[in-house]
Amino acid sequence: VMNAVKELAYIPNMMAASMPRRRTNYIGLIIPDITNVFFSNLVRGVQDVCEKHGYSVLVVNSDDSQEKEGRYLKLLYSRRVDGVILTVAGYREEEFPEEEMSLLKKMNIVLIDREINGMMAPIVKVNNFAGAYSAVKYLLTVGHRKIMYLAGIEGTKTNQERKKGYFSALKEVHINWKKELTADFRLDTAYQKIVHHWPQLKNSDELPTAIFAANDLMAIGALKAFAQLKVRVPEDISIIGFDNIPFSDCTYPPLTTVAQPTYLMGQKA
Repeated sequence: VMNAVKELAYIPNMMAASMPRRRTNYIGLIIPDITNVFFSNLVRGVQDVCEKHGYSVLVVNSDDSQEKEGRYLKLLYSRRVDGVILTVAGYREEEFPEEEMSLLKKMNIVLIDREINGMMAPIVKVNNFAGAYSAVKYLLTVGHRKIMYLAGIEGTKTNQERKKGYFSALKEVHINWKKELTADFRLDTAYQKIVHHWPQLKNSDELPTAIFAANDLMAIGALKAFAQLKVRVPEDISIIGFDNIPFSDCTYPPLTTVAQPTYLMGQKA
């Protein structure tokens, strides 16, 4: 029999084999952007733990799209995965369709980084408020008083909590000057926004001396923009990011950032 198996290159049907015990040994993982190093580190953490316990991971990329995310949830449900680890598409935390909410409640769900309103599920996340507060506090201690917030996706809890940390640090020292530029957590968007808005800011009293970016990708996008605009970092403008992604220390100058243990977060989930 075994010789026939080898000769025919037989591959067992794992779905059929799992039917009697109602387990598939598959975990679904839905993330918004696999090109973002934050999420690729997270994926690695999930995979390493799953492999140790005999599980395989089905990774799908939602591109921060509600439509794609809904489609993948239905796909994973139909595949009868044993559980789903989910980072919600950016614009969905506040409003989640009833049909998909009902589907989520039928599955074993763990959330990472972003919450879903009305959904009681385990979540793995850092203290975004405290991290942002510490970053802005650091900029204040080195003398900055005009600190701009380079914001992530509006409506996400992650962005809201980091914004609250930013405001709280400024309020504590009675600074009323506040400026915000939204760049959706993306490097290219941050680059474009800085290139477009900086000349306008330069000719007004709104010019910041420092930027707190809600993630490292946006901070790196800002560095790229300032290099093009011939604005010196840190002599003319200081920048601090959030995440401590692997290549944040490969920029010029190296990026100051708030560390977020993404690999560990994947393991915990």
